[in-house]
Amino acid sequence: MLNLLLETVDRIRYKIPAKPKLVQIEVTNRCNLDCHMCPREDLDIELEHMDWDKFVAVVDQLQNEESITLTGWGEPFLHPRIFDMIDYCKERNHYVSITSNALFVKPVTPEMVLNSGVDALTFSIDSVEGEVEDGHTSKKVFENIETLARNRKEGKTSIRLQATLHEGCEKDLCDVIRYGARIGCDVINVGRLDRKYAPDLKRPGQDEEEKIFAKADKVAREVGIQLDWLQYAVASGVTRAVYKLLRKSLHQSGKYCLKTFNYAYVSREGNVTPCCLLPTEKMGNAVEENIGDIWKGDKFNHFRENFRDTCGSCDLWTIDQVDKN
Repeated sequence: MLNLLLETVDRIRYKIPAKPKLVQIEVTNRCNLDCHMCPREDLDIELEHMDWDKFVAVVDQLQNEESITLTGWGEPFLHPRIFDMIDYCKERNHYVSITSNALFVKPVTPEMVLNSGVDALTFSIDSVEGEVEDGHTSKKVFENIETLARNRKEGKTSIRLQATLHEGCEKDLCDVIRYGARIGCDVINVGRLDRKYAPDLKRPGQDEEEKIFAKADKVAREVGIQLDWLQYAVASGVTRAVYKLLRKSLHQSGKYCLKTFNYAYVSREGNVTPCCLLPTEKMGNAVEENIGDIWKGDKFNHFRENFRDTCGSCDLWTIDQVDKN
């Protein structure tokens, strides 16, 4: 609780830690799906796996038990050495998360995933209506998620379902919340739809978004599952109450992006960027330079102070919507 209190004070003051505490490593950009909302094809990135030597060079710089997410713009379990990567991080006492589409291909199985020691799994699910032509959902996906939820050991491998806020999502979102609770997931996370690379996709405006959250939060409380929605509430208990009270102060009412406080993205080449959506904004290279120096360097600090110059109307990590059209 003391660490949380200190971090909250630092966030409000925007006092950046010495190193990023949340590091996302782009282990692969290859994927076995082609979802309309995914910007992978539009980011001008090479769709390839990360080399093992570069992965090791990056992880070896992280020595403070950071939280590491082994996910890029692809399906992590397609990487031929993903289980070696998990082992390498766990041997160094890191908390390891993976975001997956749960459409595992041989030789990967749910049992192998659970036995890997991964701490947290997130699966993108926008509907529980069965087969979806353009998206993450299929019968096999549900089977894999349910197998993981059913067979994990108590206190091991938290499971989170990730849904996006898009036009007409209210019923589907509530269904996902009920489904997650029924199969024993730990958290439902909701994120705004990013329309930069898919402008034809629609999402609710600010007022409608608030109404959807209120209904979704009510459903989540009724079925007993945690609902994380960055713009409104995260965590549980006292932490959730404090967050709801201070959420706008945590990024000084939009002056800073919440993501730039303790997060860094590392590309498959080792390039450090402020966000997975900014592959050309290279703050430095963690294979060739010290990641702490990059993190506290003038280039990264300039980006933090002037992120709107690059990010425009992006509001995925702000409390209030910026583009309401």
